Amino acid sequence: MPIMPELPEVETIVRRLNQVLTNKKIVSVVVHKERSFEGNAELLINQVISQVSRRAKLIRFHLEENNENKHNLLAHLKMTGQFIFVGLDKKRIGGGHPTQDWVNQLPSKHTRISFKLLDNNGNTEHLYFNDMRIFGWVRLLSQTQVEAEYNKYAPDINTQEASLDYFSKKLEKTSRAIKQVIMDNKIISGVGNIYACDGLNLAKINPSRPANTLTKVEKNTLLSALKHVINLGIKLGGATIDNYKNVDGFSGGYQNEVLTYGREGEDCKNCTGIIEKIKLGGRGTYFCPNCQK
Repeated sequence: MPIMPELPEVETIVRRLNQVLTNKKIVSVVVHKERSFEGNAELLINQVISQVSRRAKLIRFHLEENNENKHNLLAHLKMTGQFIFVGLDKKRIGGGHPTQDWVNQLPSKHTRISFKLLDNNGNTEHLYFNDMRIFGWVRLLSQTQVEAEYNKYAPDINTQEASLDYFSKKLEKTSRAIKQVIMDNKIISGVGNIYACDGLNLAKINPSRPANTLTKVEKNTLLSALKHVINLGIKLGGATIDNYKNVDGFSGGYQNEVLTYGREGEDCKNCTGIIEKIKLGGRGTYFCPNCQK
């Protein structure tokens, strides 16, 4: 079951990287693929990473600088991106789309950017950005540019801003299929395909239902269900395909808890129905026609 990084996976990567990158100094940057990096890499030299954070699926590396023109590294993994940190003990931490790069020699043929780092004791460590299909990106941006990028996204599903009042008003304005609406980052951020399918199943709502046909009770149930599956995904470290679930530093557990995604032909966990797969908005969509109305 190939897993594209969704909000819980990105949040897991951010938490892991934040633990190992804080206070590390960037001493060199090698851009192996120009298409993957935007900005002047020389400006990164001797900058210290003060924090790693997330907004939607964006990964932000906060940089300490001694001037007012503060910069940040902003990254998006897209379909096949990875960040892999290799520490002094050679242990690997990070995540993203699972490939053999998790365990192979680095840099690899898929490494697009290499960062050489120093810890407080002067020890050398490395951070690699890999991307098989080269859809992902890393950009050196000012504070203003970061905010402009953030403004393209609606509130994250697992925040207080994603309230029932906000959610209801957005759904009332569109007759699009509810699954497509909850996956629209201009309406709500962070609900990818896996968690959209599972949230709708938990709420017992058919993914093809027009969004504006949901009652207030159904909207509340759906919003609660989406928050639940997202938070469970974060708690379990996201989802990881079976071939990689035991790789130290990368494993997640949500794939063992999925309600519908990848379970075509299996029993629904809500009822006696059987999970079916359809295409909706060009995406594989899993649901139970027996209990999802």
